Amino acid sequence: MFELDSLPDRPLTAEELQSLRESDAVVEAAPLARAEDGIRHLALQAGERLYGLGYRDDEGWVVVEDRIAEDTDDLAAVRNALRSWAEE
Repeated sequence: MFELDSLPDRPLTAEELQSLRESDAVVEAAPLARAEDGIRHLALQAGERLYGLGYRDDEGWVVVEDRIAEDTDDLAAVRNALRSWAEE
């Protein structure tokens, strides 16, 4: 599993996203929602796992979705899970 403690205690900046992408542990990282203060929803693939990560001020970063990365429909499922989570 991707270690959430490697993320800052706030939304990500564009520079931090680029650092994630360059990490050996990360296959790809893509922002799914940006706010004025940074990236709050993130799709991240580490190894064969695809994670949907969301940030809330009162909770910090949480894993909203965790699945095996098999095809492009998986990214859509992560995006939908993050949208539902954001509406809670």
